[in-house]
Amino acid sequence: MTTQVGDGLHASLDAGEPVAVSPADWEQAAPRVARYLRALGVRDPRDLERLMTAIRVRFEHQVETNLVADAVETGIEEASKLLDEWLAAELGPDVPGSMRGVARAVVLGGAVPGWVGVWSGRTPHLGNRSGDQTTGDRPISERIRASSLAAVPDPAPLAMVTQRIDPCCYRLFRRLARRLHRMLPGSLHRRRMNLGQTL
Repeated sequence: MTTQVGDGLHASLDAGEPVAVSPADWEQAAPRVARYLRALGVRDPRDLERLMTAIRVRFEHQVETNLVADAVETGIEEASKLLDEWLAAELGPDVPGSMRGVARAVVLGGAVPGWVGVWSGRTPHLGNRSGDQTTGDRPISERIRASSLAAVPDPAPLAMVTQRIDPCCYRLFRRLARRLHRMLPGSLHRRRMNLGQTL
């Protein structure tokens, strides 16, 4: 009987039916998630360990509460959500959602040094204390805002010489209008009068 159940299970797997992911599948997803975090800029092993722990908790909760078909995809999605939620918390509710995408690009582009340590919870929220005068001790949220929400310069219209726009079609229309004007009955009378005067 046990053999028949096992054969039936293998048959259903071979048929291509989706199999739900379980918390134990984290071991399958972990290497790819770690690679994804490194691609985001996570270099310090301490940050990597902290973030992997947080993502694992989220992963296990996700697969326990929802029917999930792919462990790797779910792990990477949870890593991405973790970053977006952290950015939203740092920037605050007054920053529109569209600007959070800009903030994500700013941190991933390397414009805010030290952000990974704050994201992982390893370093405090205050800025770089290594003597970098450009960041000082400003909180990471202020540094992200400063890099994301660049000030728009004041309007400064240039002094331009007014030039007439004279497209070729307009010039052609004026020529046709002059010819038509000459061909009108009043124009013929004037032409005859002018011709008589010249004779």
